[in-house]
Order: sequence, then C-alpha cells, then structure tokens
Amino acid sequence: MSRVWVCQGPLAKQPLRIKSGVNLYSFEELCYYLYQNAETVEESFYNEMLCHWLKHELGQHKLAERINEGLEKDKNGCWFMKQILREGGFQSSQEAEQAVQLAESMENKSPAQRAKLRGDRFLQSGKYRDALREYHNALEEETDLFFQGRVLHNLGTVYARQFLFMRAAEYYKLAYETGQQSESSEAYLLALSCQDNQVSLQRDADVMEVLASLREIKRSGNRAGYEEKIEQMLSRLKTEYRKSE
Repeated sequence: MSRVWVCQGPLAKQPLRIKSGVNLYSFEELCYYLYQNAETVEESFYNEMLCHWLKHELGQHKLAERINEGLEKDKNGCWFMKQILREGGFQSSQEAEQAVQLAESMENKSPAQRAKLRGDRFLQSGKYRDALREYHNALEEETDLFFQGRVLHNLGTVYARQFLFMRAAEYYKLAYETGQQSESSEAYLLALSCQDNQVSLQRDADVMEVLASLREIKRSGNRAGYEEKIEQMLSRLKTEYRKSE
C-alpha cells in the first residue's frame, strides 16, 4: 500500500503498548499494524486491555463491546481482526480479506514458527536486537532439528550483518551441525574468512573462488564431491583460524 493514511480520529493519551516495542496512539495505527503484521499477531493480542483502550482512549464504544462479546464467546483471532479492519475501512474489502486469510493460514502454526516469522521481519528491517530475542524464543519452543537449524542460521546472519563474524561463524557452524543444510556450511566458510581483519585480500579471493567451485559442483548433482570439498575447505580454514589465535 503506497497511499498515505491521515489520522482523523482521536489520539490516545495512553498508547496501546505491544510486546514488540510498538506504541499505538490511534485507530488508524491499530488497523495499519494488524494489516501489516497479519501473520504474526498472537491471538492473545485481542484481550480486555484492547477493549479498554478502544473504549476509553479512542471512544470506539460499539467496537469495544463487540470485541468483548467475542472474548466471552471465545472467538478466534481472525474474527477479531476482521471486526477491526472492517470497522476501520482503510483497506479495500479485498485487502482486508487477504489479511484475514493470511492470519487464518497461521492459525495452525506453532508459537515457535510465529516467533521465527517475527524474527525474520525484524532481521529484514535491521532491528537486530528484536530479531535475536524472537529467534531465541523460537529455539526454546521447538525441538525439530531442521527448524532449529534454520533459526540458528538466521541468528548467524544477524551477527554477520553487524560485522560480528566470529559470533556469526559459531552460529552458522551450529546451524550446519543441527540442520545439515549446505547454505549454513557455505555461510560458515564466509564468516571464517571475514572474521579476522588482517586476512589478506588474496585469501578472500581464494575463498570466493572455492565457493564458486562448490556451487558449480552442487548444481551438477555431484553430492559426494560437494560434501568432500566442503570438508576440505572447513578443515583448512579451521587450521588457519587456530594459527591466528
């Protein structure tokens, strides 16, 4: 949505505080937040505190009563989202329906999967501290090794984007050991090659050349050759890393 939303309704003296650190002051902001975060808003977001805020801060008496009735009838989160977006009317009916459908597709997602999605959003927007928190929450909630490997890989990326390559390498290595995904082993190699500020440009060039060779082997379908090349590269870089300590 590229259009500008102008807040025409009353502004709350006390904001609606959200766990992600966002404070909402208007009904327009509430609708925008729900629309933009349809797949990650927890069902617990719709509670008595929201009803109180709508009624006493924004004067949305009828909507607050409807939300309260929904709570008493144990309605799901998608129902609440639909009521609020429909009341706002800031999106087209098609846009609102798409947001609700997205929320419905997430109803069967576990808390860990939702936490990872929130972490991915924070990572994409450069909010690294928030991303770290959500990724660690995801790891605490889920024991599936493949899922943990993906989360650990993204944790490595959080640190790599902050140029903390030593820490990034630790997480990429753990991600590869946990999830056995080749992208994590490649990222580990790159992090190792970048972690020492005194690494020569020639060594960096060598690493990139080997990585290009690895990808070519991978594309050819030679899985055994790919794994052998990875192990050789890891062994060489780890040996060089120990010498530099």
